[in-house]
Amino acid sequence: MAERALFQGKIVAKFGDDINTDYIIPAYLLQEAWGKKYFAEHAFERYDPSFVSRCRANALKDSIVVAGKNFGCGSSREQAVYAIQYNDVSAVVAESFPDIFYRNCISNGFPALRVESTKDLEIGDSLLIDLQSLSVKNERSNAELRIYMTFEERATLLSGGRLGKVKERLRERLLATS
Repeated sequence: MAERALFQGKIVAKFGDDINTDYIIPAYLLQEAWGKKYFAEHAFERYDPSFVSRCRANALKDSIVVAGKNFGCGSSREQAVYAIQYNDVSAVVAESFPDIFYRNCISNGFPALRVESTKDLEIGDSLLIDLQSLSVKNERSNAELRIYMTFEERATLLSGGRLGKVKERLRERLLATS
């Protein structure tokens, strides 16, 4: 989860352009459970069957997914975010995201990080992500990428998503009345 402003992770998957939500979590599974963690077991099961095992084998316990343009296109199913998020994935770094998928990620406190290009990122690279300075540093090449995100999106991520922002507001109101 993104309540950390600075974290390090290892790229465990790199996808191209137009990875749709049906690749991430097949539609037939959407009615199978209400628990968010259920979907993690089935992430990319038809598109990349070894995805879950690679995430779980990652010794850093912070896995990162990298993609090209339009990651998360297709239907607006929020379960696609859970399928990735609950596999110890700290972030998805991509060149672009469809608006609904992007908003679902941010609202759930899951970093969907837009950068100009992912062509020089490779599976196995260790990335240092700094949400305060909005940068991604590739420790293999020392290259630094700028994250394109608004102040509000960053604040939502750092508070743990929309629910985190509500809790923050309630805490502030309770302190103001005591």
